[in-house]
Amino acid sequence: MQNGAIHFVGAQDEAPCADVTVELRGATVIPGLTDAHIHLFGIAAERLQIALDPASVKSHAKLLESVSSAARRGSNGQWIRGVGFDENGLPEHRYPTRDELDVAAPENPVVIRRFCGHTAIINSAAMRALDIEEGAPDPIGGSFGRDAKGRLDGVVKESAADAVFRRMPNVERALVANSLRTTIADAMKLGLTAAVEAAVGFTSGFDEEHATWELLRSDKTLMRLGFMYRLDPKEAMARKLVPHRSPDWQTSTLKFFADGIVGARTAAVSVPYHDAAGTGFFVRDEDDLEQVIVEAHLDGWQVAVHAVGDRAISRVIGAYERAQRVKPWPEARHRIEHYTCPPEGGLARMKNVGAIVVSQPSFLSVMHRSTFQAFGPWAVTRYPARSVLEAGVPYVSSSDCPTGDFSPWVGMANALDRGAAMGKPMGADEALSRSQTIASYTQGGAYVMRQESWRGTLRAGCAADLIALDQDPFDSSVDLRSVKTLMTVVRGTIQHDVLGSQHFKAAEVFN
Repeated sequence: MQNGAIHFVGAQDEAPCADVTVELRGATVIPGLTDAHIHLFGIAAERLQIALDPASVKSHAKLLESVSSAARRGSNGQWIRGVGFDENGLPEHRYPTRDELDVAAPENPVVIRRFCGHTAIINSAAMRALDIEEGAPDPIGGSFGRDAKGRLDGVVKESAADAVFRRMPNVERALVANSLRTTIADAMKLGLTAAVEAAVGFTSGFDEEHATWELLRSDKTLMRLGFMYRLDPKEAMARKLVPHRSPDWQTSTLKFFADGIVGARTAAVSVPYHDAAGTGFFVRDEDDLEQVIVEAHLDGWQVAVHAVGDRAISRVIGAYERAQRVKPWPEARHRIEHYTCPPEGGLARMKNVGAIVVSQPSFLSVMHRSTFQAFGPWAVTRYPARSVLEAGVPYVSSSDCPTGDFSPWVGMANALDRGAAMGKPMGADEALSRSQTIASYTQGGAYVMRQESWRGTLRAGCAADLIALDQDPFDSSVDLRSVKTLMTVVRGTIQHDVLGSQHFKAAEVFN
């Protein structure tokens, strides 16, 4: 390697002389992985809060005990933030109630963020602090849960939850920045050499998150980063933000939300849910959504839209079609995040506008129970993968952590077995091959960032972003969940190493 790029690939006896040689002891080397949709800020913030995920609390009683313990440790009025809650992993399969949280922490505002980030549960003290009155109407694009008597039960969804997250006090910025550094280091230990922050502004509001990220901008020990700004085009313009492509700190994408999620039954579908009345909803006016997508396209932004239900996906594709008619841009590479419920004819339309499906294979396990309950026999058609590639549409894998699993290897395993570890596979005929799965994290991630010409493959001249593994992931006998990353190299510099090579100042040739 030279100047952060691969200088030579080939047989050892043909290799040019090098100043430093690193012995990999039989490890398998592949290009570094890209997580094309992850919430690093959210993960970092969660690490500073109370863990209420199923691995940390095994029942509602344990959850409430954790909240009560936090209240006893803190002072009256101190905010209690719980994160990672997932009712699917608890035996009760339900949310805690406002009344239960009131008993656990009567004098402390409590906000429990569901792992998806689209729903929260709050107590009465939080309602008072946030000026949420008992008769508050549902906001546009969101809802307040109510009990049988019409009283607010503490559940807030979509835009109602978003308003709670934006208005509650922020965690100290420097603490989050330090947690971000640790989170990124942990990601590199898993083999990630690049990632796209999926919505700057989703956790604590845009300006707070943007300012926190700026504290890290000069840190050259980080992996390559891309950012989706959760801003409308006019908001970006007001902040003097324009699309900027960079090998290390790319800010060329605007992120919008079309609908909700499967778990809350807020995804905009065309057929009523199997287990609940209703067909979900759009989280913003449909015409307004289409207009901001077109405006972003005209301003030169790549567009990424969260769209889960088939109604939402179809409308987003329509917006991409309109944008391309107004101003053709073959290399726009607009994205649809999730693409859970494929609309009829959607993939052909996606191909025609050059759009990309960015999926999250670990959802096949994480969302297994809720997807089968929500869609019944139609669940096997959700989260398409093989059919996307067969339609000629680029398919890119990601985690959406903290909603999905942090490890790309867990995601890859799910892409192969379609969530079979949780029971019935979710559409076995949509399984990817090993080479397709790995490519969706290497070449796919580079492609969606328009960087495929210089990274994502191991060839001379490409970026020296590569990983050494303890097993060959292309071997059909290898369980991808068990693969360990022994070394991670970014820009030709070792950033993670368990092979004992860290005493080398530089890595020039790998044997």
